[in-house]
Amino acid sequence: MQKLIFSFIVLTLLVSCDQKISSVKKEDTKQKTETKTIDTTTENKSSKSKLVDPDPDDGIPPERYSPHNSNMEVAAKIRGFLTEDLFKDELQLMTKDNRKFQYEEVDLNNDGNKEYLVGFKNSYFCGSGGCTFYLLNNDGTVVTIFSVSDAPFIALKSKTNGWRDLLVNSDGSLRRLKFDGKTYPANPSIAPKFKEIPSDDAYRLLWDEFPIPTFKF
Repeated sequence: MQKLIFSFIVLTLLVSCDQKISSVKKEDTKQKTETKTIDTTTENKSSKSKLVDPDPDDGIPPERYSPHNSNMEVAAKIRGFLTEDLFKDELQLMTKDNRKFQYEEVDLNNDGNKEYLVGFKNSYFCGSGGCTFYLLNNDGTVVTIFSVSDAPFIALKSKTNGWRDLLVNSDGSLRRLKFDGKTYPANPSIAPKFKEIPSDDAYRLLWDEFPIPTFKF
C-alpha cells in the first residue's frame, strides 16, 4: 500500500513539473512573438522617417509624391540649369515668389536619358493665355520653350521623328504637337486640335490631380 501511495506522489510531481515547463515555453514563445511584432513596427516607422519631404511647406507627406517629380537630386540639377544658364540674366528681375518651379521627368525619345518638363505658376511666366513651360534635355539644353500652355502635358504612344507626340491644352483646346527633328512647336495654340479623348494609359506630365512639390531656385 505504501509503495502505491509513493508511486502516486511521484507521478503527481512529474506531471506538475511538466506543466510548469510547458507553461514557461509558451510564455517564452509569446514574448518572442511580441518582440518580433514590435521590431517590425519600429522598422517600418524608421523606414518612413528616412523619406525626405521635397516640399515641407505644403503639409503633404513625402510618400504621396511621384518619384518622377520629387527627386531632390534631380530638382537640384534643374535648379542649376535655371540659375546658371537659362535665367542667369533675369534673376534680379524676379521676385521671391517668381523663383519657384515644378518638374516632371520622362524619356520622350527612348534613348535611356530622361527629359525634364519644367513648369511655373506665377505672374512672371503666366498670363491670360496660359503659362510658359521649358522642355529640357538631360544636360540642360533646351528642346522647346512652350508658350500659352496649360498642364498637364500628355505624352502619347505615337511618335514622330523618334519622339513621342504631345498633347497640350492651349487656347481652350487640346493641341497635338509633333517633333520636327529638332523641336516641338513653340506656340501650341496654332497646332492642330486633338478631337479624340486621350487614353487613360497615356502618360500625363505635371498633372495636379496628384500632389506635385514646388522647388525654389
